[in-house]
Order: sequence, then C-alpha cells, then structure tokens
Amino acid sequence: MSRWLTLCLVIALAGISGAGGWQSIQDDYLSGKITADQRAEFALMLLENPQLLPPEYQIDRPMKDATGMIVEIMSEKDILNPQIIHRYSTILARQSKQKYYDTPEGHFRIHYDTVGTHAVYQPTVDTMPADGHPDYVNRTGSFLERAWTYECDTLSYDTPPFDGSAGGGTNLYDVYMHHYSGAYGVTWPESPSSQRPGRGNDYTSYIFVDPTYSGFGYSNRDLPMQVTTAHEFFHAVQMAYNVNAGSWFMENCATWMEDVIWDAVNDNYAYIPSFFNNPHMSLTTANGGYEYGAFLWPTYLEERFGFGLIHTIWEWTITNTAYSAVIQVLDEYATGIVAAFPEFATWNYLTGGRNDGRHYDEASSYPQVRIMRTHTTFPVTSNTSANPPNALGCNYVRFVRGSYSGQLRIQFNGADGGGWVVPVVKSLTTNNHEFDSLVVNSYGDGELIIPDFNNYSLVCIIPCALQGSSQNFTYSAYIDSLVGISDDAAVARDFTLLGNFPNPFNGSTIIQFSVPAGHDRARLEIYDILGRRVSANDFAVSAGINNLTINDRLLADGGSGTYFYRLLLGEQARTGKMTFLK
Repeated sequence: MSRWLTLCLVIALAGISGAGGWQSIQDDYLSGKITADQRAEFALMLLENPQLLPPEYQIDRPMKDATGMIVEIMSEKDILNPQIIHRYSTILARQSKQKYYDTPEGHFRIHYDTVGTHAVYQPTVDTMPADGHPDYVNRTGSFLERAWTYECDTLSYDTPPFDGSAGGGTNLYDVYMHHYSGAYGVTWPESPSSQRPGRGNDYTSYIFVDPTYSGFGYSNRDLPMQVTTAHEFFHAVQMAYNVNAGSWFMENCATWMEDVIWDAVNDNYAYIPSFFNNPHMSLTTANGGYEYGAFLWPTYLEERFGFGLIHTIWEWTITNTAYSAVIQVLDEYATGIVAAFPEFATWNYLTGGRNDGRHYDEASSYPQVRIMRTHTTFPVTSNTSANPPNALGCNYVRFVRGSYSGQLRIQFNGADGGGWVVPVVKSLTTNNHEFDSLVVNSYGDGELIIPDFNNYSLVCIIPCALQGSSQNFTYSAYIDSLVGISDDAAVARDFTLLGNFPNPFNGSTIIQFSVPAGHDRARLEIYDILGRRVSANDFAVSAGINNLTINDRLLADGGSGTYFYRLLLGEQARTGKMTFLK
C-alpha cells in the first residue's frame, strides 16, 4: 500500500472512530434525544458549516457522501417544518457558476468557477488539452464519462432521467463543482420524472463534487474525484429506479461501485471498521458510517453470484423497497437469504490474516471483524451475547483448543423468533479452514459435536439472526473425552455422537454413537438445509457403541443435498451433518 494511501486511511479511521457527524445525529434522533426538525437542522449544518455543530456532532474529516443523509431527511419531509425544507431546496439548488464545460462524449455539463470561494483546483493550468478549461475540469469530465460508460454501457444500468434544459444544456447531466465542507459530494434528487412510464419514484437529479478536495488527506487531487464521481453518478443511476429504495442499499452499492471502477484507490477501505466493529447491527443500518463499510454486501453478491444479480435487485426496486428486492431476488435467482447472509457473515470472518484465498478477492487487505468473545478454557457454560444481533446481524464466538484434547460439544439456544442460522468455521491453521453448521430447530435450539477437535486450532461459531431485533442467545461448550471404549460391548460414560459413515452417501449411511448405561430408547430427527424437519423416529438402543442405519426413505424422498440429524437420548441431544447424493 502506498504511503499516501496509508496516510489517507489513518486520517479516515481517526475521523470515523470518534463517531460524531451524521452517525451521532441519527443515533440521537432514533433514541428520541432530538426531534425530526433538529435532526434536519443539524444535518444541513453538517453539510454546509460543520464547525458550527455542537461538540458531540463535530467531525474530523468530511463524510463520504451526503446523498444518503439527504434522502433520509427528505423521506420525512411531510413532518418537517416547511421552512427547513425550503432551506434545503435553497442551499442545494443549482448553482450559478462562472463557466461550464461540456464533455466531448456528450453526456455531462460541468459548471465551475475559476476565482472565488469555489474556484477549482489549479484554475490557471490549461495544457492537457489547451481548450480554455482548467485541466482539473477536463479530468473530472473524463472521470464522469468513465462512470457513465461502465455503469450504463457495460453494466447496462438505466441512465439518469433527462432534465430538459435545466442547468443550461439540453438533456446534459449537470455536475456542479461546489464546496460543501462536510462531504465529498452529494446527489440531489430534483423532481419526479415521466420519462419511463410505470415508475413512481424515479427522479431527475444533479451532482455536487468538491472543486479542490483540499483538506481531504490526498496529495493527488484526482483520486478523491475519481471515487466521488463513480459514487455520486451511481446515486443518479439509482434514482432512475427508486429514489426511496433505501439509503442503506444506495450507499452500499455506490461505495461498492467506487471499487469496481477505481479498484486501486481503495478509499472505501477506511469505512470497513465502521461495519466490522458492529456485526450485530442490521445490514439495513444507515448511520453515516456503517452503510459505507457495508459495501462488502454487494461485493459478496457480485463475487459470489455475478454482476447481474445486483442489477436485477435494482430493477426490482422499481416496485419494491431495497430490502424486499434483495430478499425476493435472492430467493428467485440465488441461494435465498437464509443461505446467503450466513455465508456472507462467514466471508467477513475470513479477512486479513485469516484469509484463505477462497473468498473476497481483496480479503488479505481488509481488516478483521470484531470477535464478540474468545474462550480458551472449558467448560463454557450458559454465556449470553454481549451484543444481541438484529435481523441480518451476527456475532462471532471462538473456542481455542490450546492443550485440550477430545471432542468439542457446543450447545446453542437462541431467542424464539430469531430465525437463527449458525455457520461454523473450523480452523486447521490461521488461514486454512473447514466449514460446518450448527443446525438449529424452529425453537432456536441446537448442538454441534466436533469429534476431531484435536485437528483444529480453534472453532468459531457465527450466530446469525435473520429476523427480529436484539435477539439474545445462550451457548455452552464442553470438551468430552471417551475412556475405556474398545468395542461394541464397552460401556460408555457419555452420550457421544461419533459421526456417520460413509459421508457423503448414496443409498444408506450408518450413524455411530455411544450410549451410557440406563437407556433403552432414543429418537432420531432429520432436518433439511432450511431447518425443516423431514422425519422423526424412535428406536431401541443399548449401552455402548450403537450403529443406526438410515436411508433415503428417512429423508422423505428428498433430493440430493445436505441434511442435519439430531439424536435425542432423554434430555440430551447430539447433532450431525450428512450429505446425500441421489
């Protein structure tokens, strides 16, 4: 990583870590500390004169983008004082500038000043080309055209609706180089469009970008302009679909698009800690920091399923919120949110030094997600979550083997209604992993036995809540050691699952388990990958090692795939996983 980028990231992380800004304003509004009018006033002050904000809302650097904040404010304009709305419309109105530049490709008109408060960077440098416009303006035009070419021509997103002669150029998209000290840039949704019939929330828009990016931490002023033009133009594209789709997803995708178009800049890395430090928050959170770091969500969707899936989601937002569109498109065209979000949470664990080269393309450059708790001694009994996850949020809990030997038994009990899915990462070494799942029933209860715990350095469980808010859970972990079991006649001291063989299987498989004295009946329950029970049967057992043969009839004639089985002996339960190949 270059020196200038390291410096920029240090500055950015310092600014984010102290919160403040829109994040603190939004948090105080949601908690009832300030009113809607106060939130709107503070947000406008943040954009225009952040130095005048109360101390708790001060910022160390401009925010990534003010579009999401503006969309959030405007979504509640009906409850705001009309005078506040008028101030927004005035301050973010189209600006009168001294000059303009039309890009040769014919898509943009850039309005700029060469003298005064909003003068562009190096206003007298006009050599490449010598066309009467500052070179920085020419380069800004080329960056915007690159965004148009990639987003609209290559990826086939709809172009922003035409605005007629507004701004002075007939149906040219207007960009104003104008200094708002609180943000890199902002896209203003101007008015509803009738260009595409059947769309009720598509808007014309125009963009503001900073004229110099002075004080943003960059020695090369092209770099912030590159990512800002990619980011803001994608907001303009989003507004062709649904300006009210959801600011969280709008910012996720706009920040992701920066990395798609300008992969080497990596300005977005600075926001990953806002997301990784709060994995319990809902993916739909928009607080001025989290949603930018959550560009990893569309990054995962793109790298896992391809660019087309995100494009399809935006098409579905024409008649849906982003949340509904994400859920429906994943169910229709991918693995479904039940599988996708836990997999995404697993990818987020495998970054930095834990990167195994099989997940995010740039995983080794990302920081690491916050671990809620790490256990190095056993037993672990009835621990609860320090940060109960909200819907589409999760926690990370690690169990380090150390000098222990035997099998690891993890028990989990999640709050009812959490829609729990618990992926498991079993680490052979720091960056070499195997993957499992702790299957959970409809009541949020489940157990995982890892008989070969000796093979792993640690195990991480990732409880993911798919619905609800502040979903708490408890968990316990034990090291079980079998003593004195030499054959089927041996008397076991514990109820222990030894696994099923063969696995994967076709036809039948044998589940092997040990039963202590005093039991003669057990129960087998089998669940599919979505947690639906497909069969349940009672059967006889005896003390010692037992072998239970199961075949596809117990899978309710289901198709190939992964199934989970649960053995119940009295009040005890053991869970395993098997793969059926039809």
